[in-house]
Amino acid sequence: MVRVLAIAALLSAPMAYAGAYRTERGKVYADLGDKKLKMTLYLPEDDGAALRPGVVLIHGGAWIFGTRYQQLWYCRHFARHGYVVMTIDYRLMPKHPFPNCLHDCKAAVRWMRLNAEKYRVDPDRIFAFGASAGGHLASLLATTNSEDGFEGDANPGASSEIRAAISLYGAVDLTLYRDEPRFGVFGKMTKQFMKEFTAPEAHDADDAAVEVASPITYARPTSKPVLLVHGTDDILVHYEQSVRFHERLKELGVPTRLITAENRNHGFDYVHTRQRRKIFREMLAFYEEHGSKVP
Repeated sequence: MVRVLAIAALLSAPMAYAGAYRTERGKVYADLGDKKLKMTLYLPEDDGAALRPGVVLIHGGAWIFGTRYQQLWYCRHFARHGYVVMTIDYRLMPKHPFPNCLHDCKAAVRWMRLNAEKYRVDPDRIFAFGASAGGHLASLLATTNSEDGFEGDANPGASSEIRAAISLYGAVDLTLYRDEPRFGVFGKMTKQFMKEFTAPEAHDADDAAVEVASPITYARPTSKPVLLVHGTDDILVHYEQSVRFHERLKELGVPTRLITAENRNHGFDYVHTRQRRKIFREMLAFYEEHGSKVP
């Protein structure tokens, strides 16, 4: 009985905060002239002056659709556990091909850092989280830096550096769409989509732009820690992408972990809610391991 209680306590340890939160909706985080990018903030209602970790949450939708309202479960639960959550809209294709979406994500990180004092965010403890297309962008936040040319112009005067990233079934090695025959007819469609996402003027998906948009391309010893969550039966983003990225990060000495969801498809966490709760505990533990610990 004592052993059972000890295990239960261990599993629940990262979930200890579980507090209330409030929201600030529809705030503009980047004014691009012809477009104002909006966000929603989830703010823990805790007392005291202690600084809190922040997380920029990036929605999925194949870079072509989706809004900041997609992943409310994660927004609420991160906020309940002491995180200041910033869930964002970003520019979408076909009107805004890559790297506009990445420019916006980096602008969001800078906004949080520039407003850290107002919202009691520790500017040294800003994390990224994303699913699907959002996982791709969160991974790029972890691997790219200011020398890679993806900063954009919005919110100058602060760094876009994050502490660590979590990617749920994100596309992290886009070359797989070019090289992987197992996708068949669906693969041909995906290759065309990749061409339009990365380089609308390109004649085929073998263009170097596929590499330019891949997080694995920018992996280096100074990359930030990445937690990857992926189902083995994913038909949209092949599981092998996360495996390749995970192995590459390990080779470089970058802290990384791959959570494999056996027999699960793309977006499995929307359906398998018990498994989602279990994985969320591991997400909290990963962020805490890399500096997010809430006082």
